[in-house]
Amino acid sequence: MLNLTFIGIDFGLANTGVAVGQTITSTASALKTIHNQGKFNWEELDKIIQQWQPNAIVIGNPLTESGEEQETTRQVANFAKKVTSRYQLPVHLVDERFSSMLAQKEFAEARKSGNAKRKHAENLDSHAAKIILQRWLDSL
Repeated sequence: MLNLTFIGIDFGLANTGVAVGQTITSTASALKTIHNQGKFNWEELDKIIQQWQPNAIVIGNPLTESGEEQETTRQVANFAKKVTSRYQLPVHLVDERFSSMLAQKEFAEARKSGNAKRKHAENLDSHAAKIILQRWLDSL
């Protein structure tokens, strides 16, 4: 089986979570949270893309609970176009419904069991990106 690498992104105007995954293990891992201060921090994403050399990028598509588009869906579509243009890589939009809630739930459980501290809460965005990418890897 060919080993392919993917970057997963949970896009946000303030913070953007990033994860990495590979087909050889069929697993995704939280990588980092990019802090955007007024505009998207392309330099941080450039470093990640350069380091991991992904075959494609998976971006969470924020639909409403009923599966409808919303304002953030259009923002993500615009971001995805910029990513495609900037990196010349395939971009896959994936339903991200409930990924942030699941990330929060998993973080709360980790805190309860003593495996995470409050200061790790800033990793929620990258954990949500991991969940999005893992769902996509599981669908391959």
